Amino acid sequence: MRAIKTLGTLAMLIAGAILLTPPELSAQKKRDLITREELQNSGQRDQDAYAAIRSLRPHFMAPPRGVHTMGGSAAAALVVYIDGMKSDLQALRTTPASEVVEVKYLEPAKAEEEYGITHNGGAIMVKTSKARG
Repeated sequence: MRAIKTLGTLAMLIAGAILLTPPELSAQKKRDLITREELQNSGQRDQDAYAAIRSLRPHFMAPPRGVHTMGGSAAAALVVYIDGMKSDLQALRTTPASEVVEVKYLEPAKAEEEYGITHNGGAIMVKTSKARG
C-alpha cells in the first residue's frame, strides 16, 4: 500500500513538471516571434515593419551581447530576410507592417548555426502576404 502511495505521488510530481514546462517554452517562442494577429491588434499596424518590430520587440534590433570572435573581430551586422531574400534593415522601412504575416528572430548563435559565420549578429526572418506559396 505504501508503494502505491509513493508511485502515485511520484506520478503527480512528474505530471506537474510536464504541465509547467510548456508555458516557459511558448514564452520563449513568443519572445522571438511576432505574428500577424499581434501586429493587427497593436497600434503598429499602420507603421512600416521596422517601426513595428522596434516597438513590439526592441531586442530584435539590439546588438548582440557577449559575442566573441576569433581574432577579436567585431560581430557581423544583423541580417534581414524578407520572403526568403537576403536584405538589410533599410528594407524593413519600406515594408508596410500591414503586409507582414510573421517576423521571427534568430539569436546570433542560432543564426550562425543555420546560416554560417556571416550571421553571427543574428537574423530577422520576415514573411509577408506578398510571398509566393
